[in-house]
Amino acid sequence: MAITTAKALAVYIMDEYRRLNNGKEISPLKLQKALYFCFAYWGGFVRKGKTVNKNLSEIDISNFDEELFEEDIEAWVYGPVVPEVYKYYKQNDLEQFRDDKLFKKCNYAKNYIDGILKEVLNTSDFTLVDIAHRDNSWKNNFDFKEMSHNNIIPKEEIIEEYVYK
Repeated sequence: MAITTAKALAVYIMDEYRRLNNGKEISPLKLQKALYFCFAYWGGFVRKGKTVNKNLSEIDISNFDEELFEEDIEAWVYGPVVPEVYKYYKQNDLEQFRDDKLFKKCNYAKNYIDGILKEVLNTSDFTLVDIAHRDNSWKNNFDFKEMSHNNIIPKEEIIEEYVYK
């Protein structure tokens, strides 16, 4: 079972961005890349702690779920996108998914995600796109010849790639 939903995490990311940027709103592009990198780095970290280096963390992470959230991630033109979040963001309707208990069960995950966000939220939108475009999980699932770019990126591919990043 995943730690949260992508929609609840998106609200958290939006709040963090506002807090760090004097109330300014996050762009949809940065929000999507933040979701992707949080998912990817968390999954890779947990998998690595379970299989490669069991002493990776000061706490036992063997019971943590590798999937931060369950929603699909698709390969779009500007990199990985969580369509569920994109839809609600465009409708200005993500607030309904606010979860004040988001990381209450797992403060370690909150601290880890906050570390990722510190980097991601201070990086320009198109630098994040460039970084995501280097990922094999995106490259293997994006087809420039297709009319609609919405192939699902298997989460297993993302997690496996990020075990070694």
